[in-house]
Amino acid sequence: MTSILAPTLRTIVPADVTTPQRVRLVAGVMVVAHLVLRAWALLPAWFYSDDLRFIEDGTSNPLTAGFLMTPHDSQLMPVGVLVSWVVAHAGPYAWGTAALLTLTLQAVAVGCCWLMLRTAFGERWAILVPFGLFLFSAMGIEGMVWWAAALNALPMQIGFMLTVTAVLLWSRERRARWAWLAAAAFALTVASGPRGLVTVVPLGLLMMLFLTSGPWWRRPLDTLRRHALLVVPLALLGAGYLALYATTTTSPVAASTDAPLLRLAGNLVGRAWLPSVVGGPWQWELVADPVSVPDPSDTVAVVAAIVVVAAVVVLLRRNPGPTAAAAAIMVAQLTATYVALVFGRALQLGALAGLNMRYLADALPVTVLVIGLMTMPLLDDVAPAFRRPLPSPRALAGPARAGLSVALGVALIGGVVSTIGYARPWHDSFPARAYVANAVASLRADPTPVADLEVPDLVQLSIHYPSNLPSRLLAPYGDVVQTTDAGNDIRVLDSSGTSRQAVVEGGAEVEPADEPGCGLRVTTRPASVTFDFTTMSVDPWTAISYAGSAAGRVSITADGRALPDLDVAAGPHTYFLRTDGAYSRLTLRARTPDVQMCVDRVRAGEIKALP
Repeated sequence: MTSILAPTLRTIVPADVTTPQRVRLVAGVMVVAHLVLRAWALLPAWFYSDDLRFIEDGTSNPLTAGFLMTPHDSQLMPVGVLVSWVVAHAGPYAWGTAALLTLTLQAVAVGCCWLMLRTAFGERWAILVPFGLFLFSAMGIEGMVWWAAALNALPMQIGFMLTVTAVLLWSRERRARWAWLAAAAFALTVASGPRGLVTVVPLGLLMMLFLTSGPWWRRPLDTLRRHALLVVPLALLGAGYLALYATTTTSPVAASTDAPLLRLAGNLVGRAWLPSVVGGPWQWELVADPVSVPDPSDTVAVVAAIVVVAAVVVLLRRNPGPTAAAAAIMVAQLTATYVALVFGRALQLGALAGLNMRYLADALPVTVLVIGLMTMPLLDDVAPAFRRPLPSPRALAGPARAGLSVALGVALIGGVVSTIGYARPWHDSFPARAYVANAVASLRADPTPVADLEVPDLVQLSIHYPSNLPSRLLAPYGDVVQTTDAGNDIRVLDSSGTSRQAVVEGGAEVEPADEPGCGLRVTTRPASVTFDFTTMSVDPWTAISYAGSAAGRVSITADGRALPDLDVAAGPHTYFLRTDGAYSRLTLRARTPDVQMCVDRVRAGEIKALP
């Protein structure tokens, strides 16, 4: 990358400009390109799945400490909940506000990454390589485009990189302010979600392997002694969060299967992380529109593994101490992520959990730091020494310099292409987005109440019940939607979100013929119909087709169980109601004197939208 840019820079940058200034200039251009790409990816997107629940919760709750500390889907994440509350109160599904805040957090994360690298290694050309990985790797794209993931990932990245920066400054200067900054940054990290606790792994190893000298077996105790003012507050914060999490949350998933250990590891490392490091995965598989998972070809996966392993071997031969220590940090981070998945989402999603890129958003800043530690000496007196520093691109022979330039260019282009490939489905009218838009437009055109039925899984997962009901999903729009479990001529939202006439199908049906031309006459005296309840579903809807003489009320009982009164309307209508369990006898009796009904059909079955 630097060899490609250097000739151009020599023609546009004055000769007296220092190397740090040149590095900053190139970094600034990279940041602008990054933010333009991420804005393109984010702005045309929309909310999906958990995003909708965040908006629902924010809309229905005041901003209190209790609300901020209430776990969301077993995630104790007050920072993300605060951001979601702000967006929820900016208007119904205010994607513009959500996108603006997300881009702002992304820009802050970029600044923190630059600060971490500059503090660790100084302003040299080589830091542009790990910095470029942070900017353009597809490893972080899901943790920004999917808003619910961004609410965790971006504050966590910011907190982690600020913590590393403060730790490095503390190690050099031994000033209390850096210890307090580290504590504040770590508090932000854990307040972003339980995965923030995982950052203690790379942080602890960084302090033991790079910021503490002496025999290996004494490093843990020596680290505590040398960095007590730093370590103790971090430990107290971590323990406090863990205790709070344990007392306020339950398991985030219900185990439906054993985690497939080998395939999970293969997906996480071999098909997600490794290809992302070298510019992949290049192609994606759409698994739940608009969410995709990496789908690299076998060739890409193998080449990525070979490139990364070969690079580590070369670096080990040149500088075994820092390279091995940095590799240990990376292995520990990936292992911690893997273990969290084994006892978490993999119990529900199986090996697919390893392909969910949002779980690698935490690993991205660690990967960036590790690449820096492997390739550049850390600016700290006790850090492992580089016996053979890497040569600058100018010192390389022509073929080697060209090969390096091509490799970095391919990684850069691959990251951009992979980012674009992931983002495109989010720009389309995916099911959740189309459903909400259709429902709002349809209900504004015809405000007739609709049955409060579960929406399709592609709109909101059934495991999120009752958040998958229209009354919850459309709550941010206020009184646009009126839902009901009983009423005359109610309607149903079809699979696309369009309001349509309701109809009950299947189950049991009776067409009374007690009185010619009337069917079953309902007066102030009880009148009943009987069913074969064995053909009914467990929780059937009942449709009563009738003609009413005038407005009034009629009582309903099902096998003696009282149901809500039927509101009779004059003329022909169909009354729908949800009944609690199957039944064999339905009894009607007018409560309003002089009001009569002629019932010609009663069906108990499944309510649907009439095509």
